[in-house]
Amino acid sequence: MSEKNERMQSNEKILTYLGFAARSKSFVMGKDMLREYITNPKIKSKVVIVAKDAGDRVKRDLKIRCEMNNVECIENFNKSELSKAIGRERVSAVGILDENLVAGILKALSE
Repeated sequence: MSEKNERMQSNEKILTYLGFAARSKSFVMGKDMLREYITNPKIKSKVVIVAKDAGDRVKRDLKIRCEMNNVECIENFNKSELSKAIGRERVSAVGILDENLVAGILKALSE
């Protein structure tokens, strides 16, 4: 299988996991909620997904915060893909609360 097909498959898996997170309400979005999520020491396993077409200031802010707190930051999707996956409008970034879903997303990334 080509590398492009493998990447598409892993992206599909990640979008599916985002759908699971949405149905179980295991995600956060919005600047303040994401900042709190990234710095929360009670949540051991974290991942932040930022839209490729999010504003430069949003992307820079989240990337810096993720780096400072050792949180995985993914930039594989655009706003419309993220919005469709979680059933909300104009989503620029989401954080996943369920640690099993985080593990699944990180595994799909490494495949």
